[in-house]
Amino acid sequence: MYLDMFAERERVNIELDGATTHGDPRQREIDLRRDALLAGIGILVVRFAHRRLVHEADQVRQETLAILATRRT
Repeated sequence: MYLDMFAERERVNIELDGATTHGDPRQREIDLRRDALLAGIGILVVRFAHRRLVHEADQVRQETLAILATRRT
């Protein structure tokens, strides 16, 4: 399974979703099943839309850092 950005220490996978692929309901169902599978082994999946990464990069960065900080042990 390919993970966009996996922070091993924190057990967080950051996914960057594009509208073309992830606007499809079938793809959304696949993503939800995959996220549940990863959650079952203790990996939190966080998804950001590509649009947010492009237009709100600083906010996405801050949210990512905050999530990682809460997961550190």
